[in-house]
Amino acid sequence: MNSSPVQIWRKHKNLHNYLGKTGRLLVWTKIFVAPTGFEHQTPYIVGIVQFEDPSTSSGQVRLPAQVVDCPEESLKVNQKVQVVIRKIGKAKAEDVIEYGIKVKPL
Repeated sequence: MNSSPVQIWRKHKNLHNYLGKTGRLLVWTKIFVAPTGFEHQTPYIVGIVQFEDPSTSSGQVRLPAQVVDCPEESLKVNQKVQVVIRKIGKAKAEDVIEYGIKVKPL
C-alpha cells in the first residue's frame, strides 16, 4: 500500500467506469492468508467475474474481484453480481485512503 497520492489518484479517476456494472460470478475462493496490507480483512472471498464488454473480440472480459456483503454459503455459480466501490487496505492517519472495485451479489 505504499502508493503515492498521484498513483492513487490515477487509479481512482477511472473507478466511475465500473460503478454499477453487472456481471456473473464464475468461481470463488476464500482467502485465509492475505498479502501485506490486507491481513485485517481475512478471511475474505475473491472470485472471477465475467462482464459483457463489446470492445473486446470475445465480447466479454473476466476480472478478479473481492466479493462483499454476502456469506460464502449463499454464493452460486453464474450468480449475478454488481460492482461497488469500497475502501481497500488499511490506511494510516497520514495516508491517502485508497478505493477499488469489489462486487456484491444482486
